[in-house]
Amino acid sequence: MTRLTALLIATGLFAAACGADVAVTATRSDAPAGATAAPPFDPGTPAIEDDGNPDDPPSGPTTTPPVTAPTVSDPNAINFGPNKPARPYDDFLLATLADLDTWWEQTYPEVYGEAWQPLQGDVYAAYPQRPDDLPGCGEPRTSYDDVQQFVAFYCGLADFIVYDDGDDGLLAQLADNFGAGTIGIVLAHEYGHAIQQRSGVLRQNLPTVTTEQQADCFAGAWAGRAARGEGGITFSDADVRAGLIAMLEVRDPVGIDQFAPGGHGSGFDRVGAFQVGFREGAVRCGDLIDNPLPLMPNQFNDNNDFANEGNAPFGFDAGDPETGVGAELFGFLVPDLNLFWGIDAGIPDFIPLTLVPVQSEAEAACADLEPGLQNGAALCPSSNTVFLNEPVARSLYEQDTFGDFSLGYLIGVAWAEAAQRSLGSAIEGEQRELINDCLAGAWVQTVIPVDFQLSQPRAEGRTSIVSPGDLDEAVRTAILIGDLDADDNVLGSPFEKIDSFRDGVIGGLNACAN
Repeated sequence: MTRLTALLIATGLFAAACGADVAVTATRSDAPAGATAAPPFDPGTPAIEDDGNPDDPPSGPTTTPPVTAPTVSDPNAINFGPNKPARPYDDFLLATLADLDTWWEQTYPEVYGEAWQPLQGDVYAAYPQRPDDLPGCGEPRTSYDDVQQFVAFYCGLADFIVYDDGDDGLLAQLADNFGAGTIGIVLAHEYGHAIQQRSGVLRQNLPTVTTEQQADCFAGAWAGRAARGEGGITFSDADVRAGLIAMLEVRDPVGIDQFAPGGHGSGFDRVGAFQVGFREGAVRCGDLIDNPLPLMPNQFNDNNDFANEGNAPFGFDAGDPETGVGAELFGFLVPDLNLFWGIDAGIPDFIPLTLVPVQSEAEAACADLEPGLQNGAALCPSSNTVFLNEPVARSLYEQDTFGDFSLGYLIGVAWAEAAQRSLGSAIEGEQRELINDCLAGAWVQTVIPVDFQLSQPRAEGRTSIVSPGDLDEAVRTAILIGDLDADDNVLGSPFEKIDSFRDGVIGGLNACAN
C-alpha cells in the first residue's frame, strides 16, 4: 500500500457516497465619475471579453454598491485636516477605529497579560491638498509624497498612524473597486504595529518580514471577528475576498529577498498570515514572533529566470529530449505532473494524462467531462485527457497579475482530480474540490527550490521549478474562480480554496489527508 493511499483510507477519503456601539457593514463604493485608475488585480473584470460565450472565464461582480454611512461615536477619531475631500468611506473608517480600540481593549490582555493603552497620537489622513501639518517620524514633517510611498504607516516614536487618502492612491483604488473594508484591513495592520510597540516586539531588532507577518495576522484576526459578526463592523463574503486581494497588492515585488531590510513577504506569505489570524485569532498571532510561519522563496532562480521575469514561454514544446532545454510551459509541466503522481506520490494505478488544447468547449469531445473548462482546464476521465481552454489560458498568461503559474495551478487541480479517481475516492462536491486544491499544493511543494535547489529524491525527468511570484499567481487564480459566496459550496470560496492550497504547499500530502 502506498503512503498516500494509506493516508486517504485512514482519514475517510474512501468513504461511501465584542462589540462596539455601532454596527457597520463594509460595502463597496461606486467608482468616482471619470475614474480611470484600477488596482493591478481586479477579479471583477473578465479575463477576456464577456460576450456570453460559455468558454470565457468567469467574471466577478461588476457593480459596487455604495458604502452605508454609519453613525459614528467619535467624529474626531481621525485627524482629517482642514481641506480633506469627503470620501464615501470616511464614516466607515471612523467606525473601524472605534471597533479596533474596543477589540484591542478586550484582546490585548488575552495576548499579553496587561491592559491596552490607546494610541497617544492621532490617525492622520494624508492628501495633496493638506497643508504641511503631518507630523514627522524622526523628521520635522511628513510630506504627502512620503505617505504615497508607504500607503500607510505607524510611527512608534510618536505613536501615530498616517494613511494615504489621495484620489490616486492605492487605498482609494482598492476601496473604489473592492470596498471600504480593504482600508479597514490596512488600518488594522497598522494597529498591529502599535501592538508590537506596546509589547516590546519592535525593540527586538527582528527582520522586518517577521513583524510584518505578525501585523498581517493581527489584521486577519480582526477581519475574522468582523466576518463572524462579533463586533461593530460586519464583513460580507465580498469583503473577505477583498481582504485577500489587499494582501496581494501590498506584497514584495518578485525577485526581492524578503529578509532584506523592509521586506514584507510575498503575496502567498501575506495572505497566509492573514488567514492564520482570521481562523485562529489574535492569541495565535502573538506566538508568531517566537514561532514564525514558513516563508516561500522570492528570489529568481537564475539569470534566465530573471530575464523572463519568472514566466516560461507559453506553448507545448518539450524542448531537447536529452536536456529539456527550450521546453515551453506545458512541455515541462505535463511530464512533471505525471511523474509526480505516478512515481513520487506512489499511486500504482495512476495513468499518465495527456493535455489537449481546444478553442471552445464544443471541441472537447468527452462524454464525462468534468466541470472547469470555462475556467481554463477540465479532466476527461474516460480518455485520461485534460482539455485546456487555450483562449482562456492565453488571456490569463498575458495578464501581468496572472502569468504562467495561473495555468500551472489550473492544470494541477485537474491532475489532482485524476489522482483522487485513481485512489477510488468517493468524496463529492465542495469537499472534493478543496482536496484537489490541497493536492495541487502538495505537488507544488515538490517544485519549490530550497537554496535554489529542488529537494531530492525525485523521479528522473522532473524539471519544473517555481519562480518568485508563481504562488501569488495561483492565489489570484483561486480568487478569480472561487465561489462568490461562502454558502455556494460548489468549488469553495476563495478563502477556502487558498487555505486548502496553502495547506498542501506547506504540509505536503500529509496535510491533504487531515
